[in-house]
Formats: sequence, structure tokens, C-alpha cells
Amino acid sequence: MQRNLADMTWSEVAAAVAAGMTTVILPLGATEQHGPHLPLGVDTFRAAALAERVAALLPQALLAPVLPIGCSDEHSGFPGLLSLNPETLAALILDCAHRMVAWGVRRLVLLSAHGGNDTALAYAAERLRKELPDLAVWLPDDLLSANEASLVVARQDDISPVALGLHAGEGETSEMLCLRPDLVQPAPWASGYTGDMAAIIPRLRELGLQPVTPNGILGDPTRANAERGARYLDARAAAIAAMLQE
Repeated sequence: MQRNLADMTWSEVAAAVAAGMTTVILPLGATEQHGPHLPLGVDTFRAAALAERVAALLPQALLAPVLPIGCSDEHSGFPGLLSLNPETLAALILDCAHRMVAWGVRRLVLLSAHGGNDTALAYAAERLRKELPDLAVWLPDDLLSANEASLVVARQDDISPVALGLHAGEGETSEMLCLRPDLVQPAPWASGYTGDMAAIIPRLRELGLQPVTPNGILGDPTRANAERGARYLDARAAAIAAMLQE
């Protein structure tokens, strides 16, 4: 049965809902710099790929189109940025949820591939609880369990957490080599900030990325490869699906 809402007719959606497909996965991406070697749409491509993999593991899930603009002002100063205020993104999610409930959705999965969307997701969750109390909303806590799944794959190949990185490092570069190699600039690639990732987060939130990493990278992409990228995506999707099934 077809799962992608954008590819379905209204009668196909009605039939799917009648058959019990009342969960919708809404992927959220971003349009922001990802170093000099990756395109601005990395998080959007990743969100779509993860959502497709998760939907394949959940027989009752429909897949909404990815929202390609998120909350990315921490990337101010880099050309190409498109960003929303958290309240704006939260309102967009809420508007979509109201329409989904009207045609039969009972559970909404907000699957974000961009950590900067967290504040908007929290706003959305608060309003959804008040305005749509019968809608079950699954809101990942920055996909921490999925991130751990990526670390397991990295350890198998002797990739350090610092190299894996938080942004445009080995992890995201490997995933893009798997998903859209045509959009990845040829190697050699430069590393970016490779210090303590956890310790730098407060500074990133206060100052943005540019003062911390002039090339926009948090990590070291130099050992990235497509095969590992596929394993990252599959492991993260499996972790997310397992959380949902719980």
C-alpha cells in the first residue's frame, strides 16, 4: 500500500485510514550551511531518508512531506541561510496537525533531523496537548537514542565521537555520500572544530557556529564513506522505530 501522502489521492488516504493507518510521520529538516563540502539541504535530505526508513518498519504509518525550513539562526553569517522563528515553526506544525486530525490521524510523529528545531517542537507539543488532547504526539528528545545508534556504528569502524561530530562531520558526510553523492564536493575535505562537543554547545547557543568553527564544521569528515552512511541511517531508523513501538 502507498504510504507517501504527497503521492496519494484523497480516496487512497481515506482507504488507508479506514484500514488502520492512523499514524503520520512528519519529517522536519532545515536549510543551513553544512561546511564547504555539503549542501544546505543536508538535514532535509536526512529527515526524509530517516522518515522513509522508519515508515517501512511501522506498518500503520503514513509519511508526510518533509518541512524543509527549520530554526537555524545559529548559522547566521553563512550565506544561504533560511530560518523560521520557533513560534512560526510551532504554529505550522499545529496547523498541519489540526487538518490531520480532521481526516482521521490519531498519532503524530515529529521526526526532526535538525537539533535547532527543539524549541519549536517543545512549543508545538505544549499547544498540541491543549488543543488536540486526543492526538498522541511522539516527540523525540533530540533523538538521543538514535544518536547512540550512530555511535555504535562509528565505534565498529574506529571512528571517534569527535570525528563523527555534531554538524557536517564524518557522520553527516557519510550519510550524504549514501543519499546524494552528487551534491557532495570532492575530497579532500577539511576538519572543523574537533574539541569537546558537549562542552562547546552552550557557546554555540550563545554565539552561533561561525565564531567557533569558521568553516561551519563540527567534526572531521575526512574518513567518511557511503557504506557507513547507509549503516548510520539504518541504525538510527531502527532505534526510532523501536522507541515508537514501545
